[in-house]
Amino acid sequence: MKDKKRTWEIFSFYDRSGLEKRLAHMAEQGWLVEHIGSFLWTYRRIEPRRLAFCVCWFPKASAFDPEPSAEQQTFYDFCRHTGWIPAASSGQMQVFYNEDADPIPIETDPATEVDAIHRAAKRTTLPSHLVLLVMALINNGLFFSRLRSDPVGVLASTANLFTGTCWAVLILMEAVECGSYVLWHRRAVKAAERGEFLQTKGHRRLQLISLAVVGLGLIYYFVSVLTSANRMMMVVALLMFGVYLPGVYLLVYGVKALLKKKKVSAKINRTATIASAFAVSFLLISGILWGVLYGSANGWLAGTDEETYTYRGSTFTARRDALPLTVEDLLGVSYDGYSCERQTEESVFLARYEMVQRPRFDAAQYKEMPRLEYTITLVKVPALYSLCKDALLADWNDDWRPEGQKDYAVPIASAPWGAEDAYQLANQEYGPENRFLLCYEDLFVEIRFDWEPTPEQIALAVEKIKSINH
Repeated sequence: MKDKKRTWEIFSFYDRSGLEKRLAHMAEQGWLVEHIGSFLWTYRRIEPRRLAFCVCWFPKASAFDPEPSAEQQTFYDFCRHTGWIPAASSGQMQVFYNEDADPIPIETDPATEVDAIHRAAKRTTLPSHLVLLVMALINNGLFFSRLRSDPVGVLASTANLFTGTCWAVLILMEAVECGSYVLWHRRAVKAAERGEFLQTKGHRRLQLISLAVVGLGLIYYFVSVLTSANRMMMVVALLMFGVYLPGVYLLVYGVKALLKKKKVSAKINRTATIASAFAVSFLLISGILWGVLYGSANGWLAGTDEETYTYRGSTFTARRDALPLTVEDLLGVSYDGYSCERQTEESVFLARYEMVQRPRFDAAQYKEMPRLEYTITLVKVPALYSLCKDALLADWNDDWRPEGQKDYAVPIASAPWGAEDAYQLANQEYGPENRFLLCYEDLFVEIRFDWEPTPEQIALAVEKIKSINH
């Protein structure tokens, strides 16, 4: 039979009422809290019984204190004298329990109690939540800015959708947390003037739902990464979530715990812990980036459909991905020395396939070999069709070059392409290019030839490319 139990407890930082109710329920089940961690709370087995709990705040305490201060120890002695036994603490939050059926409250003045909670909140917890809220707002603003400028790229990327969801969830949680505290404190001050303590009300259900949404998003992201053919993306995702995040947390937590054990002052501990957080984050990120780039340059991340070759002292990667349409299909000739690359990004909204057939640098006829590029965007949600079309056309109609050198899309006959609409890229200085945008019922095709295609080649290209949708 286990004598220890660890649970993941989620409460609003000021929710004294909810915490006390939860701890009393656990005691009735035979578990008494003995350690409060950042995420996990540790309980020890006891005889099931009804206990009274009191959660209070000691504003002068800190999570970096090596041991309770003399003033805090005096507070503990006072509580013990009235039957309240210290159970656990986390920074300023102190948890006591009492075996009496109707114990005397630790704090009998509601105004003093509310003031202690507010002073503790202003010192650490509330600023931390406000910083997180500002960070989330900034990053969510950047997400929507990119969504506006590149909706196709964002909506087809599970990584972008996952991070965007995380920032949106964080905004909701922090806004509710901070806003609810401000409203509670305002009403609690008025209630204290009447000699009453206003019970707190947390948002545990909202927090659990929010974390469930993030958890499902993380699972969806990992599934999409691990089932993709992009080995580099797999490695980066595994290193970030398997090494970087737990590495930073464990090392920083270890530094803080070690300094507390060595009885280092709270001020030095706080400074060293923050410095180590920055140092560890920088070193791990730098190490991961260097390792990925080095591994890619040396072919370590090459998949089964890749090979590396050396040309003029540099290492390059050649892919052998299967493409629905190739130069050989269109020209009826065979070349040795092509790299065929297929990159796929897919979400519940869009699927985007980028195909490139380019000659290798070490090919015998490198300069004479034609190149073929095309991108297929499959729209899974019909409501997004117009948004995607407008975004693709906007990419073609640039406004950053000076007048006389701009690119623009020219409507052309769509019948030869079997499309609903068709466009050709043109330049004000050089005229039309062999680059086309084709709009079908639920997909878009951007294709670029190194030559002017014939009607027969156009018909074959349409047949081959549209097969990807079946």
